[in-house]
Amino acid sequence: MSVVEQFPALARQLDEQFFTDKLIPISFKWLNDSVYSIRVAAIENLKELTKIFGSQWAEKNVIKKLLDLRTEKNYLYRLTVLFGMAELSLVLTPDVVKKLFVPVLQSMSKDPIPNIRLNVAKTILKMRNKYKT
Repeated sequence: MSVVEQFPALARQLDEQFFTDKLIPISFKWLNDSVYSIRVAAIENLKELTKIFGSQWAEKNVIKKLLDLRTEKNYLYRLTVLFGMAELSLVLTPDVVKKLFVPVLQSMSKDPIPNIRLNVAKTILKMRNKYKT
């Protein structure tokens, strides 16, 4: 856990390209960790990295890989996608959220697992509250 929590500080010290090429793959492995707290910390890392490197960087290097988890058989990893979208929507531009997250939320709302469908609604609510004026 302590290694996971140090990634944003490390990102501030390293070149963006080096970090993206060498270290971001490690962050994605943490999204599939069997321990819930590691997955949550990995999501928080991706949010902090997006703050550091920007929405365009996240769109190019993070979002597709996060959204690919929605096809996992294990529903816990599909939940990770929803938690990730909720957190990343706080730091991404509204256009990116609308273009990339809304279609995924629509498809995940038909998931056979009730807990996934419930968390789709929670994710939408969190996103809505961010953009509410």
